[in-house]
Amino acid sequence: MRVNINMDQELLKAVDEQATKIHVSRSAYIAFACTQKIQNDKMLESMPDLLRAMQLAADMKKAEENLSAVVGDSVVKSGAKNSLK
Repeated sequence: MRVNINMDQELLKAVDEQATKIHVSRSAYIAFACTQKIQNDKMLESMPDLLRAMQLAADMKKAEENLSAVVGDSVVKSGAKNSLK
């Protein structure tokens, strides 16, 4: 699809320089840059969920270590194996 955009002259010059370096058209370079930006934005949007999952995993590991210290490592490991069945 064809679109028209306004862009600062210095930014356009930088776009053209980068596009030339990687042997693509201005249009292809801008489309690629937009795609990358959208992917990065989506990744950042999911960051809170990822951080919560990592915190949960760390909390579970800490709880397992605490339980091992209280009841003994072999009991915790055998209990974990049985809960996976």
